[in-house]
Amino acid sequence: MPKISFIKSNDRRYNIERCLSLIKSEIINGLKDAKKVVIKPNCVVDDNKLASTSIESLDAVLEFISPYTESQIILAEGSGMGDTMKAFSRYGYFSLQEKYDLMIVDLNTDDFEVMNILDKNCKPITIQVAKTILNSDYLVSITPPKTHNEVVFSGGIKNVVVGSLLRPGGSLSARLASKIGIFKNSKTAIHQGYKMINQNIKSLCSEMPFGLSIIDGFEGMEGDGPISGDLVPTHWALASSDPIAADWLSCHLMGIDVRSVGYLAMLEDEEQDRGDYFVIGDNWKSSIRKFKMHSNFLEMKNWK
Repeated sequence: MPKISFIKSNDRRYNIERCLSLIKSEIINGLKDAKKVVIKPNCVVDDNKLASTSIESLDAVLEFISPYTESQIILAEGSGMGDTMKAFSRYGYFSLQEKYDLMIVDLNTDDFEVMNILDKNCKPITIQVAKTILNSDYLVSITPPKTHNEVVFSGGIKNVVVGSLLRPGGSLSARLASKIGIFKNSKTAIHQGYKMINQNIKSLCSEMPFGLSIIDGFEGMEGDGPISGDLVPTHWALASSDPIAADWLSCHLMGIDVRSVGYLAMLEDEEQDRGDYFVIGDNWKSSIRKFKMHSNFLEMKNWK
């Protein structure tokens, strides 16, 4: 039975620390033999803190897991717009590099493996997926909860899947990409209409070695997310070793019908024997707050 920890308070750092402590044994067990530990924050753009992972919550995660691994921890992201390293600088992440001796990786310039996804006509197209993510032994996603302009909701799964795709400026030249039929901007390539983007996220999710998914809901984004939405002060956090469970609870807390989020609906249907979700910690049902949906919501929810 997938376990999810949930905490709500007026202290962002406490929320993260307490969530992790409630599933401490699972985290320690996951880290025990991990030789490559990767933390994946969300920095979809380099100039909007609300759209990105808070340095305070990221610091709390690193402080918690560092004593349980002897491996060097990798902090990895590939921004969707703007420059990843500029985002790290603006959000203060480089101070964490010094504090925890982190290795920093821009996934947009990472070595990659080629994979196939489907275009809007259900024909295969080839994309580049960052090896740092695919080859990690323990992968941690930490992201704020946001509405989205194509898949309704953006949480831990989307943070990892789309963040792991390379875009221009990566290690494959445009000429070579054209010659061998690989989309140079793989982040753009995944956007193949409402139905197929959900199908592509679902199929790529199965390739991602998730160890821990943390949704830092101290602040969320509603409306025109995942970049231009408005702040919602929700003051909660949740964590789970099961990324589907983490996104499921986040959707409920935002007042989103999980069935309207195509990739989540498909992932749940694929794992019908997973059983009920078991939430520990605070009473999450009293913290539900209906988020204002994106202006495209009525079209997106009919993703089938």
